[in-house]
Amino acid sequence: MPLLEGVRETTYLPRLACATDHEVIEALARALGDRVKETFAAAAIAREKRSPTGLPFPDVAVAIPHAEPEHVASPALVVASLAAPVKFRQMGSPRTVLAVKLVVMPALTAKEQAGAALAALIQSMQDASVRAALAAATTEAEMRAAVEGEGTR
Repeated sequence: MPLLEGVRETTYLPRLACATDHEVIEALARALGDRVKETFAAAAIAREKRSPTGLPFPDVAVAIPHAEPEHVASPALVVASLAAPVKFRQMGSPRTVLAVKLVVMPALTAKEQAGAALAALIQSMQDASVRAALAAATTEAEMRAAVEGEGTR
């Protein structure tokens, strides 16, 4: 089962080494390649500053940075586990800083965002076994299996 319905392309980046939230966002935007426009990374950084996306799950904090649809060429998703936790501010409580270990960056067009796609993505990240498996994965194949439920849940 995909993390986000309607998104056919998912890239997995295990053990990504970055020091800041900006570095993470820039690395994930690069991984999205031509599925996003050149403006995507800067727009996602600006949006994260305006509206933080860190989610304080008890075992593995997750961030879901993204940019507005005008910065997206085609729908895609990138999922990264981080080599070391990176600070992201908490969604709905921006003064709270989280040590994030997983980052999921959707690149959504207007059609995919309609229908609460982001809410669905947040819902999918609420599965503790998926979060744990993604955080523990050391290869792209292990990350894909964690999401698809092949032997890791």
